[in-house]
Amino acid sequence: MSTRSVIAIEDPDKQCRGIYCHFDGYVSNNGRLLIEHYNTPELAEALLALGNLSCLGERLAPKPGEAHDYDSPVRDICIAYHRDRSEDYQPPKFWHDANYLLSKASDSYWAEYVYLFREGLWYVDSTYQPLGWRPVAEVLKDEESKSDE
Repeated sequence: MSTRSVIAIEDPDKQCRGIYCHFDGYVSNNGRLLIEHYNTPELAEALLALGNLSCLGERLAPKPGEAHDYDSPVRDICIAYHRDRSEDYQPPKFWHDANYLLSKASDSYWAEYVYLFREGLWYVDSTYQPLGWRPVAEVLKDEESKSDE
């Protein structure tokens, strides 16, 4: 079973560009990875440049000489469909705004979560129970508070 997500960037004109990520899309995994490892415009852009992902990792690519492919035991590296699974490159898809992206993510990818890099922060919303765009850090903090109860 997988928890699918879309990872997107909102441009200044409010148009969004995003990629599909197949595994571990829940906030405690992909959300945490995004705010900890892809928290600048340059890193967010580099992530989207990989195209669609099988899974998100802490690093974009292996170090020189480091073995890496889909079956590799190293799981801290993003697994991109074209680079690591020899599939066709799927570039970021475009949507005219964030709310339209959210409304179509489930139909397009069966995505449960949509992550949006907007004005230097990562936001998240759920396609199945939209609550409005919230900073990922706040959602994680809320989840941690609930687990402490």
